[in-house]
Amino acid sequence: MSVAYDDREHSYHHGPYTIADLDRMPRDARYELVDGWIVMSPWPSIRHDHAVRNLRTRLDAAVARAGADLYANGPVDVFTSTGIRVPDVAVVDGRAARRAVERDERAYQGVDLLLVVEVVSRESASERTDRYEKPSEYAKAGIAHYWVVDLEPKPNITVWTLAPGHDVYRRVDRVFAGDLLETDVPVELSIDPAVLLSV
Repeated sequence: MSVAYDDREHSYHHGPYTIADLDRMPRDARYELVDGWIVMSPWPSIRHDHAVRNLRTRLDAAVARAGADLYANGPVDVFTSTGIRVPDVAVVDGRAARRAVERDERAYQGVDLLLVVEVVSRESASERTDRYEKPSEYAKAGIAHYWVVDLEPKPNITVWTLAPGHDVYRRVDRVFAGDLLETDVPVELSIDPAVLLSV
């Protein structure tokens, strides 16, 4: 569940907030900056964490197998038209990742990310955000691919790709546990969504 955050102890005014305000937030939850408001998401569930870790590990292994100049990680901060969002997993252009480290940048630029993934927490305020708000922001930021991972009723991955010449995504695939998602973008990967909950 996401909620707008307003705490007199950690801020001197009541919006709009800035990146400086965001950086002063305690590390007790995840925070995003959206249209001048700080939005808090409580720490995700154990199932969510396993799915994120397992997907990140598989993407990292795929990058290594391909010898690609890419960096898989998550969660990461990314600038969008509304502020800063925090996707669960991202694949970043290797050169851009090195440049961000060298310059000690606050967040990645959208065009430097080749893929972002959100793991949906069903029946939470963040579910609407992951399905409707973030895709629009990520598309406008120029992120080529967006995946939505659903763990209920059984694990599945919906694959969206940026429509050429437009700032919107189009759905290209949805794969459920027991089948294989096979893709070569941003890196060659074959994955059964069922493995996302393996321990």
